[in-house]
Amino acid sequence: MSYIVKRMLTVFRNALAFSYAWTVLCAAVIVWLLGGSNLSVGFLFKLLALCAWGSACFAGCFFNTLFDKKGFIFCLTLFYILFLPVEILIYYSMGLFVGGGSPIVWIIFWSSVMSMYVAAILIDRLILKRRGAEYTKKLQEYNKAAQ
Repeated sequence: MSYIVKRMLTVFRNALAFSYAWTVLCAAVIVWLLGGSNLSVGFLFKLLALCAWGSACFAGCFFNTLFDKKGFIFCLTLFYILFLPVEILIYYSMGLFVGGGSPIVWIIFWSSVMSMYVAAILIDRLILKRRGAEYTKKLQEYNKAAQ
């Protein structure tokens, strides 16, 4: 098995374990806060399907040599394009978007999606700006020492 496939499978496994554990924990807390007593097996399988698809998209978009040169924003956008339709379908199957979904549910959904997208881009830009300044400083120090 090639190194890249092995790496993508490792990333998929780790992302699935992390996302599923936190998603189930958050779902259990929400159910408990709302006065429920348990999570159904069907609900847990839907969460697993959602996390598995998200992990596959994550591994495919961010740990794929085809997209290494495209940049973070391209990979993030591709991830959203691949993940959001499945997320919406699973939310429908869970009953979160009953019927067509109320306008407030859609507003909450899209505002959370867009805020996470913008936050990821801002964090990326700030980190890259700081790293660029560090690399420039190190290069200038190296050039001064070489003279």
